[in-house]
Amino acid sequence: MSGIIDLITKGYYYTIDAPVSAVRGFIERQHEKREPVYYYHRRFRRVPTVDECTLDDYVCVYEADMQYVRDQRIDQQIVYLLQKELTECYQREGVNAPQLCQKEMQTFEENSDNYEIKYGDLGYNKSSFRCLLKQKARMQKELQAQDS
Repeated sequence: MSGIIDLITKGYYYTIDAPVSAVRGFIERQHEKREPVYYYHRRFRRVPTVDECTLDDYVCVYEADMQYVRDQRIDQQIVYLLQKELTECYQREGVNAPQLCQKEMQTFEENSDNYEIKYGDLGYNKSSFRCLLKQKARMQKELQAQDS
């Protein structure tokens, strides 16, 4: 009786378990060779901006708006991180912070000014089209200032 069980066990092992284990081991070795894949960073492809879209191409305009929202969130996060870095510098340096944290202060002010220029005064319902119109108006004011 035990000879039959050994025969069935060995038959199962050599016909099913060994080939499956060999294939799985081969696949795992191939995956180890590759660089690791991190799923928490999604990379979106860059889409055409709203000035490259025609007005009747609603999909293109929608994609441009979504790209604008993503860019705005990234810029907002950059300003937040710079502000956090400046705060940490001020806490670390104490009384001498105005002299020792000038580089952080300059970087923060430059980026926050650029953020305000690009996204400020757009209101709650921001869109890439409104941002484009704001940019156009600002460029016209700069040209008029240069002419006069």
